[in-house]
Amino acid sequence: MRQTAGRVDGQTAGVAVLAAVLLAVYPSIRLSVQSSRWRPEERVLISDFSAVEAVAASPFTVFAATTHGLTIYDRQTRTWRLPVTSLEGYPAARVRVALADGVGDAVWLGTAEGWARYDAGVRTWEQGAVPGGVASLMLDARDQASGIFVQGAFGWGFLPRGALFPVQDRPLPPPGQRVTPLDPRRALAQAPFAEAMRALILTDARLASYRFTAAARSPDRSELFFGSDGAGVVRVDPATGEWNRLVFGLIATRAGAVAAAPGGVWVASAGRVGERRGVTWVPVDLSADTTIEGTGTLGFPCVEGRRLLAQGRSLWVACERGIVRVDARSSGIRLFPMDAPAALAPAPDGVWVGSARGLFVVTNHDQLVSVGQVGQPVLALAAVRESLWVGTPGGLALLAPGTNDVVVPPGVAEQPALRAPIVALTLLADTLVAVTPEQLAWRDPASGRWTVLRTRAELGRVTALAPDVTSPANGGGGGVWIAGTSGLGFWDIGRATFRTLTVPLDVPAPVRDVAVDPPYVWVATDSGLVRFARDAALR
Repeated sequence: MRQTAGRVDGQTAGVAVLAAVLLAVYPSIRLSVQSSRWRPEERVLISDFSAVEAVAASPFTVFAATTHGLTIYDRQTRTWRLPVTSLEGYPAARVRVALADGVGDAVWLGTAEGWARYDAGVRTWEQGAVPGGVASLMLDARDQASGIFVQGAFGWGFLPRGALFPVQDRPLPPPGQRVTPLDPRRALAQAPFAEAMRALILTDARLASYRFTAAARSPDRSELFFGSDGAGVVRVDPATGEWNRLVFGLIATRAGAVAAAPGGVWVASAGRVGERRGVTWVPVDLSADTTIEGTGTLGFPCVEGRRLLAQGRSLWVACERGIVRVDARSSGIRLFPMDAPAALAPAPDGVWVGSARGLFVVTNHDQLVSVGQVGQPVLALAAVRESLWVGTPGGLALLAPGTNDVVVPPGVAEQPALRAPIVALTLLADTLVAVTPEQLAWRDPASGRWTVLRTRAELGRVTALAPDVTSPANGGGGGVWIAGTSGLGFWDIGRATFRTLTVPLDVPAPVRDVAVDPPYVWVATDSGLVRFARDAALR
């Protein structure tokens, strides 16, 4: 369609041709709503929301369309609502522009493939395709209830509410009545202080600098909201010059490890070279606004967090360079270089570490001490009071109290399945659970007898275990959550039953780690951190 004399070309032939093209090329246009399998509060994905592509502001809400989801900021309570990600239907195509709906708690998005509208009140999506995507959006200030104008490859078209195709003949509103997205340069001109302080606003503690990518002004004109390509959303008061970053989300897209602590979980990033890295505190309310990244150009000393242990005020991170101890209060960081650490467990005076060179302990007094003569890599650890179970490529062994020798107990030696590589260990109350590439095994604490089962093929390669001592909602004893490259499983040991959540239907990406802090199960994946309501995950 072409705009002529301020009108959308409404010739019948043109409309018919365009509709035919849309139906032929974009047959999948549809009304999109959330899956009935999960309610929004039962499964939430927290990812890296720092790269903002478009911003829209209403009297009560700020919508930020980011690379990995739609984030929603409540202006009245000054808190973030639950994010809306691919799990809830967030468009896969890049978002180009956003505009707040004038008659509801909703936002219109223009993407590289078409248009989308998210209604935050009822948590539903409407989506449709436009050839060439949508470059801009426009509302008529006098009539925002009828629909929205979208600019596609054929020019401006009008999309009535409830329709799929922007093909209706309707004139564009007069220039003084047009509600359009705000360009960042025009926004900065309205806030000279923000322009003068732009370098400070867009530079973080690591001295990395970013750019403004989008902007929106609140309808009452009291606040400006800027989106950036790495610093998230920035709120600016144009009258006073006051500004603050509205931080929300993880440091990096991939979550490498997760550890429960009172009130929430810590998450270690598993990024790539050049990406932000460190740990993020995610409280139960998912505000996710506290990060520890180090300072200066070096920042956090490692890229890929593989294991994480929260112990008092200390966080212990196993990564590609060794063990990092983080003081959660002061954000102090210390690196203990080590070859390929793969496992962590609490020690009486610090932390046990399993690495490619054997077994070590890092003390609270910054001593790195080798323990025993394991003679092979240590893949998994589980501390049982004063004892330490050790998993190696050659099988399962035990470090008994008061000794420095890692030995194979008789009960283990009698079980051939436990001479295979031990890839994961955990303790469920007094029950030891071990996993090999082919088997699941558990040890009766009273008799010392082992029970062995085959692993679940639908989980893929097992990456981590987490005990769950809370009885399931349907009764029965506790169990173990099993993280895998193809999904997440719950093994009820007493009943010998399994519940599996698969990738990508239930879990968005391969699972790297899992932690339980009732009433939630926290899952570190390649797409971010997923918080499951435990009872919902088990039904």
